[in-house]
Amino acid sequence: MKTEKLLEDLENLIENSGRIPMTTKRVIEEEDIMRILDSINESLPLELEESRRVVAEKDKIMAEAQRQADTLIAQAKEYIAKLTEESELAKQAQEYANQTITLANQSSKELKNSSLQYASDVLKFLENNLEKVLESLRQEQENLKQSGREQQ
Repeated sequence: MKTEKLLEDLENLIENSGRIPMTTKRVIEEEDIMRILDSINESLPLELEESRRVVAEKDKIMAEAQRQADTLIAQAKEYIAKLTEESELAKQAQEYANQTITLANQSSKELKNSSLQYASDVLKFLENNLEKVLESLRQEQENLKQSGREQQ
């Protein structure tokens, strides 16, 4: 910023200096110009160093911002992967639950059918035995009637 001021002073020195009549030339004290040029030469390295420091600081800030952005992107990708994995696990669990329910329903139907068949078989067995017992009772009753008639 000091250099800008010195350049402005140099410009003012030139603009305020006297003109040589009939030309576009001006008369300027050499000592004044040299003093301003020396000051510019002194200030330029300082200002250049300050500019380099500002640029370096900007680069450092940009690098840190890039690192933070990369970290956020990585975290977002990790979060998305986790959600996807959890979603996949939930989907697999749901499929397993559905398969288990289907198998349980099939087993239940098979057990019910087996139970009904068993009950039917037991009832048929009982019916046959009862018919045999009934037939045996009828036979015994007939035998009793026959023996009663013979004794008369």
